[in-house]
Amino acid sequence: MLKYNLLLFFSIVIGNLVLNAQELHSALQLRNSHLWRGLEVSAGLIYTGDLHLDYKNFYGGFWAGGNVDGSYKEFNHYVGYKNRHLVLELWDIYNFSPDATYNNKEYFNYSARETGRFWDFRSYYTMSEQFPLVLSWNTVVFGRDRNDMNTANKYSTFVSGEYPVYKKENMEVRGRVGYSFALNNTNGEKDNFFAKDAGFNEISLILSKSFSIKGYKIPIGIWAMWNPVNNNAFLQFSVQAYSF
Repeated sequence: MLKYNLLLFFSIVIGNLVLNAQELHSALQLRNSHLWRGLEVSAGLIYTGDLHLDYKNFYGGFWAGGNVDGSYKEFNHYVGYKNRHLVLELWDIYNFSPDATYNNKEYFNYSARETGRFWDFRSYYTMSEQFPLVLSWNTVVFGRDRNDMNTANKYSTFVSGEYPVYKKENMEVRGRVGYSFALNNTNGEKDNFFAKDAGFNEISLILSKSFSIKGYKIPIGIWAMWNPVNNNAFLQFSVQAYSF
């Protein structure tokens, strides 16, 4: 029954956005890896695409990612609300990569004990235009974020602060520090969805710059990310093929 209630929720929200949409947006990006909250989700030549509709302060849409050899596949849908300072989002995330160690073959399975998907609640608050520090709180509220006994959700949480440390013309460098932990760890467990232990699992520098070729704008990105908890470091290069 939960499965149908969740699907009905997304259908109603996105359906209303379709009927009342004011703007349609889409983007396609190419990357050498897919990084997220201290993790390298996948490596290789990766494409990511987004399609969403806006209606006043609300929006909803779809996000997909994959790589050229088919070892990474992901399809998500999301809804959100935004105003001048605050952004709230709920993402339904389904990574169905062939070598996944969880249930990756039942797209419509919303059983908490069995599903291969998860719901990610996201919030972002920008302090002010004069002091553009972005504070973020994100919690996995449902799905494959379970304790070792598969009896309860861990509610793994990632909090971060992000600030533009350098900005000039069409180039910007942002710094981000993130800390992850579980709200409901039991039986002495220390890990969470993002790291093997609670701690600072992301320290990032993110450079973005746009080039213009015959009037065509090409944004590129370079992302250096360190994960002190898992003792990892990654470097991502990206280019945006189109956006509207």
